[in-house]
Amino acid sequence: MAEYSEIVKYHPLLVLISEKPMTWYGFLLLNKDTRVEIKLRVPHYPELRGAKVRFGQQICLFQGSDFENKFNDLLANGTSVPSFLRQLQGLMEGIIKQKTSDMTSKSHFFNKDMLKELTTLLKEPEFQVEGNNDLSAVKIIYNNISVTLKPENMSSNPWTLLSSDLPELPVWRLFDKCIPTLVDAAKTLKTRVDALEETWRELAEIDESCWVIDPPKPKPCHLYRRIHINSALSLLIKVNPLQPHSNFPEIELLGSDKQVSKCRTVLSDNMCKWDSDRTIPENIMELLEITELPQRPADETKDTGAIFDDDECCICFSMESGDGKLPSEICNNEKCRKHFHSSCLLEWLQTVAGKHMYFDRCHGTCPVCKENISCAVKFPLFQTSGSRYYFT
Repeated sequence: MAEYSEIVKYHPLLVLISEKPMTWYGFLLLNKDTRVEIKLRVPHYPELRGAKVRFGQQICLFQGSDFENKFNDLLANGTSVPSFLRQLQGLMEGIIKQKTSDMTSKSHFFNKDMLKELTTLLKEPEFQVEGNNDLSAVKIIYNNISVTLKPENMSSNPWTLLSSDLPELPVWRLFDKCIPTLVDAAKTLKTRVDALEETWRELAEIDESCWVIDPPKPKPCHLYRRIHINSALSLLIKVNPLQPHSNFPEIELLGSDKQVSKCRTVLSDNMCKWDSDRTIPENIMELLEITELPQRPADETKDTGAIFDDDECCICFSMESGDGKLPSEICNNEKCRKHFHSSCLLEWLQTVAGKHMYFDRCHGTCPVCKENISCAVKFPLFQTSGSRYYFT
């Protein structure tokens, strides 16, 4: 077969893997550094009618270049497999050269070394790689967790971090310091994702078993959960990311003074019951001496006719404060139970006549019902020696 010999001669990395239908699989070599994975299926060989082409991840190199339209034209008008492959190879080589030229002249400076890094990373099956139209940003994805990097024209720091799904931990070097190459960035991403898998499993247990108030939409970078206990009490749980299951997490009590005081006593009495073989929700139930944790009502709706929602701060009428905090103070009056940001309530109490200060708390009257209410001026931690137990 003359055509077969021509394909072998000019495309040695393509292999005929099936004759019914005629199917080639392998790589198109564009230059010494770049090759593109391809699978070509030609059911009506030697005619290209009905031919199907699949590309590997390297196809991201051609995003935003009108490649798809030009490729479809080649496939529709091709007269033979060898001519189609030659034209496709030429199309891809031209786009690579144009992108390299364009990027060299732009501030983000995507040079040949960076292009080689990208090509190398695309060969790693455990990572997904995406790029925007001009490759001024590259996203690396591992187990659905991603980091996005920007190329820079600096030999000492060729990549900078644009965004990341990962949390920043004090024991880790800044991600910017761990990315001399894309491959290094991918390895760092993998190491950190693998290290946090158990933490994310623990947090997922909380998401499935509890009524999570904050964050409203948990992301991988959120290593805490605030869960609803009752209308006047919630628990803020912060998991130790390096030892999520073996250690007692940090627990902060948020709510009305009476409920917080009562819960603090119960938790202190039951600290010894924490069992690392149980999940965090199971341990919380044991510590609180309850048989089940409250669940968010399936038909929970907001009263759109109200001036503010029940969970919003009754001083600033917002859910989030300027520093991103949710309302954590709740009025002791059972007929009131209004919510306030700590900062808003403290500012209010400091302006109220007859206020008093006791044990680092400012006491005054509720802005809504005028009953007694207090707010911490500082937020001291209650800590036992030898173990990490925190009850605020």
